[in-house]
Amino acid sequence: MAKRDFYDVLGVSRKATPDELKKAFRKLAMQLHPDKNPGDKKAEERFKEANEAYETLSDPEKRQVYDQFGHAGAQAGFRPGQNPFEGFGRGAGGPFGAGAAGGFGAGQNENFQDIFGDIFSDFFAGRARPGAAGPGAGPRGPTRNRGADLRYTLNVSFEEAASGTDKQINFIRQRGGKEETAKLSVTVPAGVKSGQRLKLRGEGDAPPMGGTAGDLYVIVSIQEHPLFKRVENDVHMDLPISFVDAVSGTSVEIPTLTGRASLKIPAGTPSGQIFRLKGKGFASVGGPGVGDMLVRIVIDVPRELNDEQKELLKKLSSTLKSTPLVKAYQDKVDRILKAKK
Repeated sequence: MAKRDFYDVLGVSRKATPDELKKAFRKLAMQLHPDKNPGDKKAEERFKEANEAYETLSDPEKRQVYDQFGHAGAQAGFRPGQNPFEGFGRGAGGPFGAGAAGGFGAGQNENFQDIFGDIFSDFFAGRARPGAAGPGAGPRGPTRNRGADLRYTLNVSFEEAASGTDKQINFIRQRGGKEETAKLSVTVPAGVKSGQRLKLRGEGDAPPMGGTAGDLYVIVSIQEHPLFKRVENDVHMDLPISFVDAVSGTSVEIPTLTGRASLKIPAGTPSGQIFRLKGKGFASVGGPGVGDMLVRIVIDVPRELNDEQKELLKKLSSTLKSTPLVKAYQDKVDRILKAKK
């Protein structure tokens, strides 16, 4: 029977973090362990299957080989970044040529961004050995003297992304061959965008026999806001007002990223009118300038009126001239109809 995909066995995505892999395996192990299922051959086979899947995917180098070649590559002993036909028939060198450690995330073509401008410079500077996955493969995995790079998704609020914040994070990493729970403080700069990466050098896994620790990449995920929407560095918001306020004018207090602000709505303001509040948007990370806040007026028309209110509106309508948009529309219709006669 063909083996199931290791990611399906553990019930995780192909982009699962080491911590997610460990949690998934522990959950399965508790459910399927032979001590909890005496005499259940099916549970025993599933336990062995989960153990094999975790053993492969928890090792960054084995995981990269599996991602690149699948079950056949893992069983044949391929190495990360290796061409399976390289050096075929060379004799002493084995049927396949020497490869090199590629990297965590190899083959996923992730376009990592480092908001401080250091986009894996040490990898792309030519330090990768021949046969490595090459540019675009993602952060480097472990070599004999370097630990694996790790990544951590950090959720921040809309306001925190605008003003900047410090966050405490906890994660599991390898240090000296034993696991440890690391606690770090991460500074999120004002103006950060969702999906951007913060690089913490040397905070990844450390090799068991000594050497250089890998890096930790913190991926920022900005939570949605109930009122605001970000467009580049500007903040957009819809402001509903009654048709009476739109006709007569009013002053409205609205929320902003930095507190409250008063917005004056002139008499006769049409629906869709946009008011701009300068400097009330997001800052630019690593550069000058601050975005604005754009407030779009949405006229809220009442759906239920009593007879008295309807009569009052009819009287009001009979005393008013045509509104600008209605008059412009009617003039265009009249010209079109005349041209067809």
